[in-house]
Amino acid sequence: VPWISKGYRDGAELMTNRTVEALWRWSGEGELPMVIDASSCALGLSEEVVPFLTEENAERHAKLEILDSVAWAHGRLMPKLELGRRLRSVAVHPTCSTRQLGLTDQLREVAEEIADEVTVPIRATCCGMAGDRGLLHPELTAAATAEESAELAGRQHDAYICSNRTCEIGLQQGVGARYESFLIPLEALTKPS
Repeated sequence: VPWISKGYRDGAELMTNRTVEALWRWSGEGELPMVIDASSCALGLSEEVVPFLTEENAERHAKLEILDSVAWAHGRLMPKLELGRRLRSVAVHPTCSTRQLGLTDQLREVAEEIADEVTVPIRATCCGMAGDRGLLHPELTAAATAEESAELAGRQHDAYICSNRTCEIGLQQGVGARYESFLIPLEALTKPS
């Protein structure tokens, strides 16, 4: 994803092919699903790498099951889990990649399973991190999250959840709340207290 987003075609070709070869080995030649815990990486690995693959790796890629962690948790994990307790409230930020993958509703539904009250701010749009740009220019995340921050102001949630680490960093900088992967509170709530 970093090579593609920065326009480095040679690097993108090299790294996408190496990555698919590794996924092919790790998955037992497509036997196991590959669950990706960052939505931007799931989008990149499932769709954006394809034009850069050799013919052999394109065939391998077509046989891989690449799942975003939101889709995996919603469809495969949640039906098998018993939650020991629930949170009072969570704030949810669907990332750009979550939206592109069509997983916004699934992320909200997972949040509804773990909390009594779920807030998805109307102003929860792009966090402005843009890969690593927000690290170099924090004013981007501050500007991009200003309206979402205002919408969440004055309210304390038990958790602030997302599905992409760099976005969580940008949201933490912009909104001022500790954002984390939705998998962290989900895992904590399934452990005995």
